[in-house]
Amino acid sequence: MRIRIYDDGAGQGAPSSDGGTDDVRDCLFVLGWGNRCRHENVGWLVDRLAERYRVHVAELPTHITDVEREWVAPLESYVADLDRADVLSHSAGGLAVAHLDAPALNNRVYLSPWWGSDFPVPDAVFRSLTSLPIARPLLPFSDLEAEALGSLATDRQLADSPTAASPAFLGTVDRTQRRLPPAREEAVAFCTLTDAIVDPRAVGRRLPADRVRLYDGGHELFSSPARTTLTETVLDTLERGPAPLRDAGSASAP
Repeated sequence: MRIRIYDDGAGQGAPSSDGGTDDVRDCLFVLGWGNRCRHENVGWLVDRLAERYRVHVAELPTHITDVEREWVAPLESYVADLDRADVLSHSAGGLAVAHLDAPALNNRVYLSPWWGSDFPVPDAVFRSLTSLPIARPLLPFSDLEAEALGSLATDRQLADSPTAASPAFLGTVDRTQRRLPPAREEAVAFCTLTDAIVDPRAVGRRLPADRVRLYDGGHELFSSPARTTLTETVLDTLERGPAPLRDAGSASAP
């Protein structure tokens, strides 16, 4: 797992009332499966985060056989050295973060978390297939179109998206999804009901409606036009927890 730190902006500290600087808040941003810091739309969101935080961006290894050992454990080891951090995660990053148990972690914001899958095969067939101890990525995905990620997705993003998965990978994801702990009270999620990559129904099964914000677009909020109106809300929920979503709901109520 590779983690990059971005602290050119908020990393300098904000002015305090006594003429010094306030302590900088840390944000751990765990990317999704196949996302990379070099992707333009990932960079766009990191730049927004860096206006308020020192940002620690984690790139997940792609072809793994054990989510707990290869995603969750390295993240827990890393955050053990942080005093306090808010957490933003996307897709597969949201699956890993949901299993993180670390005192340093504060507010948790999930973007299209991979808490459930909707594979077009019967469950018995899927379970049999994913029980095979095969680590080679030989199960092809259908070709992703830009709209599935978001209409702003670039050719580089599409080219870097995984095109196949191994039975062992799908098996460990499935087992990790079925062992999800209860969602924490400070957790909120942003997702689209038309997500073609993960099952958005899994979000509704874990979080109440007042901690979910829906948007129109693709799987990646940061690759969808909705990012221009929702990013400020994402940042506010990172800093304050569910309150901004509840305040917005109260303001729109008749």
